Amino acid sequence: MARLHRLICCLLVLSAAAFAQEETGASWGGSIPEQILRPQRGGEAPRYPRDIVIGELGRGEASEEAYRFARDILSAFLYDNSDAASLSGIGPLLLEETRAALKEISPVKFRIGGGREEDDGNVSFLFRFLGREQGIAGELYIRSQDEKWLFDDILIEDPHDTTARLEIYPYDFTPYERFF
Repeated sequence: MARLHRLICCLLVLSAAAFAQEETGASWGGSIPEQILRPQRGGEAPRYPRDIVIGELGRGEASEEAYRFARDILSAFLYDNSDAASLSGIGPLLLEETRAALKEISPVKFRIGGGREEDDGNVSFLFRFLGREQGIAGELYIRSQDEKWLFDDILIEDPHDTTARLEIYPYDFTPYERFF
């Protein structure tokens, strides 16, 4: 039995030495093509993460300027900065209603979904504010006037318990994803 173990160990060591590749010029011989392992620089569209509630994150169809302006608005709401220049076009009643809704959840961060150009030329962004126990989602509308972005409207859903969302999607999706 001991001889058999020695023989197996010798075969393993010799087979590893026989198939060892040099440090220089080593190439992947697996079943995954080299193009997938190392995508060409600049040859792929950027990929943004997805939020299970608002969809793909990032600027989407919107221009970079519109995306930055929308982020400025949401950031002003997050930090409760009513004097921010991005909030100058909002009416006082809507401003207070939005601030009150956000105070209810005590947001610690926000997510902004990809922008979409509406039929009237406005741009809308789905967003979500996240607190420790509650969250709130909505849609932000901005418009371009004289090459400047302005606040147009904001629609906000009722606050919801963030742990309740987990109960809606009790499945683990990782077994259905493919990893290369």
